[in-house]
Amino acid sequence: MLTPFQDAHPVCVAGLEVFIFGAAAHPGAPVVFVTHGRGGEVANTFGQCNDLADMGLIAIGIEQRNHGRRLVDTTANGDWSVTHAADMFSNFVGTAYDISLLIDMIRARLGIAMSRVGMTGISLGGHATFAAMALDPRIQVGAPLIGSGDYRRLMELRAANNGCTKEDFPRYFPEGLLAATAKFDAINHPAQFANRPLLMANGENDNLVQIECNRGFMEA
Repeated sequence: MLTPFQDAHPVCVAGLEVFIFGAAAHPGAPVVFVTHGRGGEVANTFGQCNDLADMGLIAIGIEQRNHGRRLVDTTANGDWSVTHAADMFSNFVGTAYDISLLIDMIRARLGIAMSRVGMTGISLGGHATFAAMALDPRIQVGAPLIGSGDYRRLMELRAANNGCTKEDFPRYFPEGLLAATAKFDAINHPAQFANRPLLMANGENDNLVQIECNRGFMEA
């Protein structure tokens, strides 16, 4: 049972359970979508959402695909495997699509103005922030924390750390996933980020989401 903060307003929009903070107190304020990390749930974002609402913003938390009460397959959220790269990519790109739809439907369903929209998230939520901004230009500002703007590079480094050779890598990152990253990954759409404020925060000693995964994107 989820126990949102006292000022959270949970509601079903487009078949998704969303938790809205600050809408009553700050009508017309900018909206920030907040997304949790891999293996987490929407409740993990409530503290951050509450803080954003205290700053005068409207914060919205949602469950990522295949997480929390949307969980379908626990193994698809696991560590390195032959399907890890495809499973994780599809989870956060799916979340990006959810948020793009919610930008339309929260306004249609609840009347909340969506003229100023931002997004943030940690780890898997950081990946989702990159993907959502690449997908939808209405997200005007982003703060992907411990996220990667170059998914293939992230998986190359993760493969090497798990003993996967370069020769075997295509089995873990097949042609279909290459096509999907060409369509959705931020590194392949740098011009879409050129005029939008973007805060990328990565730890220099992080061996899971390495800072190198954003250096190429930053240069692009």
